[in-house]
Amino acid sequence: MAPIQISDFHSEGVTLTSAAEPDFDIRVQAMLCRDESPALDLKPYLTIVSNRNPRTIVAYTVAWTATLRNESSEVSYTQFKFPDAVAGTGNGLAVLRGREIGTGEQRLVGMGFEVWPVEYVDSYREFGRRTAKRLGDVKNLQIALDAVLFDDGVLLGPDNSRVAEHFIEFVHAKQLLYRDIVVGLENGNAMEDVFAPLRAILAARHHSDAMDPMAVYPRQAAAEILGFHDRIVLEVFRRTLRREPFAIRRLSETSD
Repeated sequence: MAPIQISDFHSEGVTLTSAAEPDFDIRVQAMLCRDESPALDLKPYLTIVSNRNPRTIVAYTVAWTATLRNESSEVSYTQFKFPDAVAGTGNGLAVLRGREIGTGEQRLVGMGFEVWPVEYVDSYREFGRRTAKRLGDVKNLQIALDAVLFDDGVLLGPDNSRVAEHFIEFVHAKQLLYRDIVVGLENGNAMEDVFAPLRAILAARHHSDAMDPMAVYPRQAAAEILGFHDRIVLEVFRRTLRREPFAIRRLSETSD
């Protein structure tokens, strides 16, 4: 395995663990419920992000710098953004819980993805293998936290990947759609009509624009909202279910 250097925010409780650490395989095994073999094939392009800070991490970027035998190098940034972690969702709707990193939690990430959910590990392995093949013979690898954004707005790191700017755009895109949905429902519009604009966004022909990388977020926001709105309805109805059958008793049955 190529030598690996780590750069993180240890003093702030946000750390990286490289595949070269002795306990790495055991920790991955615990995270993936013992189905770790496919994921471990991706070493050294794996790292564990751990949060021991009292705040929740709502966005972060892992920077991978691979130095090849010919002394050339390639830098790759992997962003993770969870806008619902700062939305007005303090109402206990667990269905909106994303992959933000709470205190005491950790995530296993590769170059371009998080290794999650467990059942998709095989597809991630193929993605990782293509990356390793493209890079070829690596002399050394540096894995760094380019930026970490907490739920109170505090930002750590140089943020060369502009994740803070991307996160704000993503939050804004989602909040606009949420607001339109609430207004539509409060006005008594049919559910199909309320969500029709979101479906129209996804149906429209999309072209990535290198000059405007932020343009992707309205589309991504619409896709995520449509993906979980049925689950929200299910969650609401699930909460109507009693844990025990309702029983009627006469007063005499409850008195001595």
